[in-house]
Amino acid sequence: MGRIIVLFSFFIAITSLNAQQKITYLLNKQADLDKVTVQITFDALPASDANLVIPRSAPGTYSLTNYMAFIDDVVGYTATGKQLPGMIGDGSFFMFGDDNDLLNKVSYTVDIQKMENELLDAAMSSKARQDYLGLFGYSVFGFIEGMETEAINLTINTDPSWPIFSTLRPDTDRKYGTDSYEVENYAVLVDAQYLLGTGVQVIKVENAQVPLFVATYAETTVALEGIGDTGLSALQKLADYFGYVPMPHYTLVYEFLKPISERHDYGFNMEHLNSMTAHRDITREYNPKSDLGTILHHMGHSWLPLRSWGEGYRPFAWQVAPLLETIWLNEGFIWYVSYANILNNERIVNWWKSNMDTAPEFIKTKTLKELSLLGSTQYASDFRIGKNLFSRGALMAFDLDAHIQKQTNGVKSFKDAMLGLLHWSNENQRAFKYNEIEPIMSKATGVDLSGIWKAWQKAPQ
Repeated sequence: MGRIIVLFSFFIAITSLNAQQKITYLLNKQADLDKVTVQITFDALPASDANLVIPRSAPGTYSLTNYMAFIDDVVGYTATGKQLPGMIGDGSFFMFGDDNDLLNKVSYTVDIQKMENELLDAAMSSKARQDYLGLFGYSVFGFIEGMETEAINLTINTDPSWPIFSTLRPDTDRKYGTDSYEVENYAVLVDAQYLLGTGVQVIKVENAQVPLFVATYAETTVALEGIGDTGLSALQKLADYFGYVPMPHYTLVYEFLKPISERHDYGFNMEHLNSMTAHRDITREYNPKSDLGTILHHMGHSWLPLRSWGEGYRPFAWQVAPLLETIWLNEGFIWYVSYANILNNERIVNWWKSNMDTAPEFIKTKTLKELSLLGSTQYASDFRIGKNLFSRGALMAFDLDAHIQKQTNGVKSFKDAMLGLLHWSNENQRAFKYNEIEPIMSKATGVDLSGIWKAWQKAPQ
């Protein structure tokens, strides 16, 4: 009985500790302004030790974005009510001076309109319209350094007539004006999307393996059902290929926008743990059926690398774009699965080879690792780098697949190598090291893949 009491007391202590450590985020949409204010409340610490970090990168973006440029009115609040102005540090963070008073709250303002005007890539920016506020978590939420892993309670306040939707807890039955979310940690908070306003449309797609939603904002007429049908087809094909669905739910987030300038780019999309975001130029004709490959690819990332990843991808270094050695795997393996295996696109292999053949010298002379490191910050800004990374990865997968099938008389294939990586990550719950990748795949397939692996590590010339 004494032991039970001790264990029970220990459980209560741990529960109380977790409750104390929960961080509170409050996001308010400023009335009649394309701005939001964010307030973060946390366990008190000396003001001199408190840094408010603003992300400069996010998993899968392979870029640096100066989100600090859109942050104003940074204030820290002490337990006694004193206000301390935020000062820009030697990095992507704000400091609150050398004061030893205990700080337990910070607040700041994010200018969404300025963000969209200055960021030319629509995939990197939140958006604000008269009837819409579309927030990408990593573009608006900062964190108190050292508290990234703690649980979060998020509350969103907006106009009482505005419904609120989030990929954290997708539902067609949306709350108006205010909604709250329990979030596992900071990474989950900023991976999500938040769509507010009367201009947001949401549907649930029937007959999906997991709850599947389409959430859109459109400055034109768009049939959500068409997107939903394409998304359902993609989910079914991926489930058939992998044999299971790891996502508890999934949302296709689409924005159909009139370009705000000729220089703004609406061509890139973004994958997330349980969702994807797509941006479309309404001056161009849209057919949801033509998006099947795009959805397959970005939804496929929910398997890899979002649930099986290399070093640098997770835990993420938010103030920098981490140097990643495995972008070719993240992108190329999913390109191969999506277009060569699932869609059986017979021309795609020649396109990948063409991307390599026509690459400039500075790309051709780089090894796989070197090119991936270069792509860590320039994957899309010079898309020759991005195209060569996924092309090399996809062609490696092509060679691996042919070798595995030949050695096993068709009993096994590249799919078994992929499942080997996924099962390994699920069992070990950590990033795989570079030199662990080939042994994991060789073990999963029962085929020695070291020869092909070594050949692809070299520079093409």
